[in-house]
Amino acid sequence: MKALNSALVAIRRSPYQSVLTIFILSITLFIAYCFSLLTIGSEKVLSFFETQPQVIAFLKLEAQESDLERISQKMRDKDYVKDVKIVTQKEALQIYQRENQNDPLLLELVTEEILPASVEVAADTATSLEAIKKDLETENSVEEVVLQEDVVDNLVRWTGAMRVVGLFLLITLLVTSFLMVMTTISMKISAKRKNIQIMKFVGASNAYISRPYLFEALVVSVVSSMLGFAFYYAMILYLHPWIESFLHGIVTMPIPWQFFAYQFAAGLGLAIILGILASQSAVSRMLKR
Repeated sequence: MKALNSALVAIRRSPYQSVLTIFILSITLFIAYCFSLLTIGSEKVLSFFETQPQVIAFLKLEAQESDLERISQKMRDKDYVKDVKIVTQKEALQIYQRENQNDPLLLELVTEEILPASVEVAADTATSLEAIKKDLETENSVEEVVLQEDVVDNLVRWTGAMRVVGLFLLITLLVTSFLMVMTTISMKISAKRKNIQIMKFVGASNAYISRPYLFEALVVSVVSSMLGFAFYYAMILYLHPWIESFLHGIVTMPIPWQFFAYQFAAGLGLAIILGILASQSAVSRMLKR
C-alpha cells in the first residue's frame, strides 16, 4: 500500500510527464484495439470470400433426375461441404434466357433439352475446393467439372499474405509499446538516481526500491488502457451504421457485448504485462549501474 501511495505521489509530482505518457500509451492501445477488431473482422471477411468460389458439375444430357439428387445428397454428406445447390435443365434455361434477354436470336436457338443440369457445391474453406472437384469427377453421370483454379489460388495466397502482414504489424506494435513505457520509466528513475544510491547505502533491497516504479507503471498502463478503450468504443458507436451497411450479410451485427468485454480484458492484461516488464527492465538496468 505504501508503494502504491508513493507511485501516486510520483505521478502527481510530475503531472506533465505522466499525462504525456498516458496520452501516448492511450493512443498506442487505441490503435491496438482497432487493429484487433480489424484483424478479427478481416478474418471473417476473408473466410466469407474464401468460400464464394463454387465447384460446378455439369451432368450429361442423358442423366436422370435421380442422378442429380444422388450426387447432391452425396456431396451434402461431406464434412468439408458448406452448401449444395441443384440447377435443373428448366432452371438452366431460365437463367440463360435472363442473361440473354436482349438477344432474341440466341433465345430461339436454345431449348431446355440441350442445356445440362448442374450441381453447384460451396466449400467450408478454399483448400477444400480441390477435394470437392475430385469427388465430382469420379461420378459417371458428370460430363464436366468447372473450377476457376487461378482465382482460388490467388485468393488463398492473398488471404495468407494478409494474415502474415497482420501478425507482423501486431508484433511491431507490441515492441514499440514496450520500448515507450520502458523509456518513460527510465527517465523518471534517472531523475532520482541520487535518492536510489542513498537508499541502497542504508540497506534498502532492490525489490523495495523497484516496487514504487512498478506500481507507477501499472497505474499508467491501466489508466491508458481504459482511456484507449473508451475512445475506441465511442468510435465504434459512431461508425456502427456505416459498418452494418458495409458488412451486411458477412459479419453478424450488432457486435455482441461479450466481444468487447473479452477485448477490454485482453487489452487490460496486455497493458499490465507491458507495464510490469518495462518497469522491471528499466529498474534492473539502473540498479546494475
